[in-house]
Amino acid sequence: MRAFPKILQILGLTLLLIAPADRAWPDFDAGLLAYEHGDYKTAYEQWRPAAEKGDPYAQHMLGFLYANGRGVPLQPEQTVLWWRRAAEQGFAPAQYTLGSLYRQGMGVKRDLEQAAKWIGRAADAGYPDAQYTYGVMHATGEGVEADLSAAYMWLDLAADTKGLEPGTFWKNIDKLLTPMQRLEADQLKKTWGK
Repeated sequence: MRAFPKILQILGLTLLLIAPADRAWPDFDAGLLAYEHGDYKTAYEQWRPAAEKGDPYAQHMLGFLYANGRGVPLQPEQTVLWWRRAAEQGFAPAQYTLGSLYRQGMGVKRDLEQAAKWIGRAADAGYPDAQYTYGVMHATGEGVEADLSAAYMWLDLAADTKGLEPGTFWKNIDKLLTPMQRLEADQLKKTWGK
């Protein structure tokens, strides 16, 4: 079983940027404070009851604890379990992280169709990292039919969601294209005036 990459650790903290400020979460907040101070056992103890009751934020964070072996044993199957529970409730960060597991084959068998399904759901929900990744997947044909128009559209949605100019991310996928795709991309850019 491959270890989970450092990027998955960072994704967990992304959750904090999208958490609604008006929701009262004494246990979640106590768990977050413990997590920030490196007291992962306490974070686990604070989040576990809420996760078991169905709170997708707590479920998502439990997944990160298991993914990194923080306060709990490193258990990829528990990571997948908690992220799947949160993802099935429509929680976009969990949909994206679960899709990323399928895309990389970490903790689950690599399955690009499942990756596209979960990352696509998160992209549809407006999660910018998912929109970007979904654009790359459309450019490369990972789990979806290769489609440069769709790829550029998703990259532009990611840029817009992040407050950036359209076309900002195009150069990132241009280097992944085959010579034939480059010709198609050049034509699309001319058509769109980019």
